[in-house]
Parts: sequence; structure tokens; C-alpha cells
Amino acid sequence: MVRHWLTLTMTLVLAHAAAQSVVVDTISAMQPWPPHELFTFPHFSTLGQALLAERINRDICIDFLEVDPDTANGSILQVAWGDSAHTWIQPLSSLSWTAAQPMPKALSIAISAEGCGAYCEWFTTHYNYDLRDGHRLSFDSLFTEDGRITVEDTLRKHWKTAVEAQIQVIQDSLQVVGLSLDERAGWEDALDMYRQCLLEREDRSPYVSDFEPLGRELRVSIDRCSAHVNRNLDDLGEVNVDLPYEWLVPYLRPEVGSLIRK
Repeated sequence: MVRHWLTLTMTLVLAHAAAQSVVVDTISAMQPWPPHELFTFPHFSTLGQALLAERINRDICIDFLEVDPDTANGSILQVAWGDSAHTWIQPLSSLSWTAAQPMPKALSIAISAEGCGAYCEWFTTHYNYDLRDGHRLSFDSLFTEDGRITVEDTLRKHWKTAVEAQIQVIQDSLQVVGLSLDERAGWEDALDMYRQCLLEREDRSPYVSDFEPLGRELRVSIDRCSAHVNRNLDDLGEVNVDLPYEWLVPYLRPEVGSLIRK
């Protein structure tokens, strides 16, 4: 891998008893033109399993940075910088990340940044890996077929309850005396958005946007109702649902169930 403008700093070892030891290094790169922002990105190694760590590092670089670390010409972080002439918008800024080992055989990385397109918006994405083979876990791959139906039904009910509660808040707000025309229009636009969202997602699988394994439960994020252009109408945002492992176990595929056992 070519690593111009790269330095390795801060080493963190994540491990449980009888678990795979994961060493987390920080790759740092300074943007070579103003505002000279310092960017960092995780780099993993595992004791005695170089290919496993390589699989994780390559996957996260390609998926998040859209850079293949094996063929990168210069810093893997240069895609986030924009260019010196500012002829195109800097796509990422305020990049930060954390790494955790919520269970002995799993690694979870949370990467946060401000992404810019038509305008800028903050986001966080979780990457979850099985440390037995280095493969990234997808939400759909966690469950048996029957288990998926039960879990999705539970998530759908939680999400629907949250959206209906938000609709009630808006309806109550519309009853407030003395609303300006702009305030009333904003509430009505938000009400239309949530009602349309309920209608569009009726009888569909929940729009799972992210998931994070925690110590005792799986946190599932269901995508917000708003699009990029009407984000300002959406006070609810993503709906997070915590599913206890004790409840989840019967619905998991056997190899996933063994993953969460400590």
C-alpha cells in the first residue's frame, strides 16, 4: 500500500477475555491546502491473523472512502480533501471514528463526518465485523427466514408508534393560538410528510439504515421520513430500536447466535 502523507499514531488494543485481540492504529493525514484539516482513519491488526485484518481494512476503505488501499496513489484520505483550487466541494469534513469490541468475536466501528452535496449534513455509519473470518455483517444476514419476519414486524410496530406520536405532536402544535402563517405552513408540510411516509411504508419491510451491536442489545436505526431537501421538516429523524439479545436469540441464524455468546 502506498501511504504518502500518512503517519500512524495512538495504538488501542481492544480485547475481551478469550477473545480475538484487535489492535487499532490511527492513520493521520493533513490536508495539504487550507484549511489544513487533520483527518484520521482507523487501521486494524489482529494477532497472528494478518489476512483477517487486511480484509477488514480493505473493506472499510473501499466502502467508506471509495479508495482501494492496495492501489491508492497517495493518501487514502485525499478523497475527502477536495482540491487546492476548490473546483469541487470538499465531500467530507470533521471526520471522526470510534472502535469497540462489544462482544469477544465482533468488532464495531462508528464513523462520523459531515458530508456535503447540495448542502452539508452530519451522519454516522457503523461497520460491524465478525472477527472469526473478518467479514462485514449485514442486517439481513443475521436472521433465519422466520426470524426475520418476526424481527421486522417488531421494528415496524416501534417505528409506526414513533411516527404516529410525532404526528400527534404536530396536530397539537397546529391548535396553538397565534401561529404565524409561516409557522402553520411549516407544521402542515411536516404533517403531510409523516402521513405520506406512513402510507408509503405500509406493508413494507422496515427501512433499516444502520445497526450497532451493544453489550446487551442490538440497536437498530430505521431511516427517517425526510429526504435531503426537506430535512428541516423532520424533528423525529431516525428511530432507534434496542432489541435485547435475550429476545433476539431464537430468531438469529446459529452462526450469529454463537457470535454474541460471551
